[in-house]
Amino acid sequence: MSILSGLAIGLLIILIIRVVALAYYEFPKELTWFNPEDMKTYVESLPDSAFILLISSHVVGAFLTSLIASLISIKTRFADGIIAGSIVFVFILVSNFTFDFPVLYLMIDTLLSAVAAFAGASFGQGRDV
Repeated sequence: MSILSGLAIGLLIILIIRVVALAYYEFPKELTWFNPEDMKTYVESLPDSAFILLISSHVVGAFLTSLIASLISIKTRFADGIIAGSIVFVFILVSNFTFDFPVLYLMIDTLLSAVAAFAGASFGQGRDV
């Protein structure tokens, strides 16, 4: 139950921040979502601030996922936090490597998301709720 709760909150946070990012950096009407070349054109046109928003959504989502899972868990707090954080981390990796994102973004996002998931589980295991 704790893992599902953490996943729900973390993925919801990621979704909300991504919707905000999409509101600021609209997808051009002449392009289509399902064409790889159109997606590449869109990603290449994004400014650095769009990538910062994406990184922040992943970091906050991974941290909150593992934190909430470890806080709610009764017996295996750290393990539940790591499991929930790992599941979100896999979603982040799949999302990142589906499109042609810049390499620097991929490196920073992957590192910070993994650290955030571990930090959330570590922080959550030592707290009493």
